[in-house]
Amino acid sequence: MKVPLRFQITENDSGITALINATSYVFERENVDKSLIKKIYKYLIDENNILKNQESICDFGKKIFDNKKYNLDTDILKREEVNLKTIKDYIKNKDYVMIVRVYVFDKIHYCLVTEIDNNYIYLFDSYYIDETYYDEERMVELVFDNPFKYNRKVNIKRFNSMSMSDYSLGPIEHREVLIIKK
Repeated sequence: MKVPLRFQITENDSGITALINATSYVFERENVDKSLIKKIYKYLIDENNILKNQESICDFGKKIFDNKKYNLDTDILKREEVNLKTIKDYIKNKDYVMIVRVYVFDKIHYCLVTEIDNNYIYLFDSYYIDETYYDEERMVELVFDNPFKYNRKVNIKRFNSMSMSDYSLGPIEHREVLIIKK
């Protein structure tokens, strides 16, 4: 049985929540290893949203998901490797999910990429916002009826932008994606 993806509890746990959501996305509830969840929760950031061990969420996720007992394949893309073509190549195969580093409210944020088409990238963002927040924004749409897969539709042009606008990948030198194959 699958469980709905979850929202973060604080301002500083988007990365941890993205790792938990990736776990929920790739495993049935009854197949989730409790030790994996414990490892994720041991990953700590300080009050300034700085990693205590200076390891990125994607590097940390690769390290914990690469354990043979989970039977997952992972890869990390960074900088110029993180582009629309590469993301499309992975996501068109339904066996993949990605944790992607984007910008939201001018800050680094982590979301799941679960689908893509010619116009939109479909994300699950763990940050809960009011349903009217993007009413004036044509590049981002909130979705409330698909809690197992996505809750944001982001225009591909916005997503691939080098700006720090909401849900953009941002500058090439800061781009990072963790790819997880079920």
